[in-house]
Amino acid sequence: MIDPTDQGTYVRLDALRVGIVDDSAYFRKLAETMLGAFGVRVILQAATEAEALSMVMTQSPDVLLLDWNLGTAGNGAALLDLLRRHPDERVSTLAVVMVTAYADKRRMLSAVELGANDVLVKPLSARRLYERLAELSSARQLYARRGNRLVPAVPPAKVIHDGPSEIIRVRSHFLSKPTH
Repeated sequence: MIDPTDQGTYVRLDALRVGIVDDSAYFRKLAETMLGAFGVRVILQAATEAEALSMVMTQSPDVLLLDWNLGTAGNGAALLDLLRRHPDERVSTLAVVMVTAYADKRRMLSAVELGANDVLVKPLSARRLYERLAELSSARQLYARRGNRLVPAVPPAKVIHDGPSEIIRVRSHFLSKPTH
């Protein structure tokens, strides 16, 4: 785990442009507060699929925190699929961290299959969010074409939820070999 107080492990995030897509104004404010505490200076927000797509096309975030269920404002999984199928490589290779309130394995595997760079479970842990952003900002992400979608060539295989009695790890065996 990254410890921001340990010299040598702290990653500066002040140059990172982060987009938050969630229909909950409360969640957007909470995420914005965490990001600001990490030093992120450019924080973009969208409440709907349409606003999110416009944000991605016009403001070019580096990382998108995307809610799985946007309620009546849309579907985060459908937006991720749209982004990964987009003809503009700048859009199709955008780092996307899916955020969900549901920690079921099926949903998390679906997010990875659709091309999420990572999955986090609400309520967000500031430490886990920082770790994911630090990792995404400091390592070049490689993508592979699967059908007509670009997905991370190396799917996430890390702890994404520590529940009171379980740890869920995503090791997506069905994505382990890139096909071109």
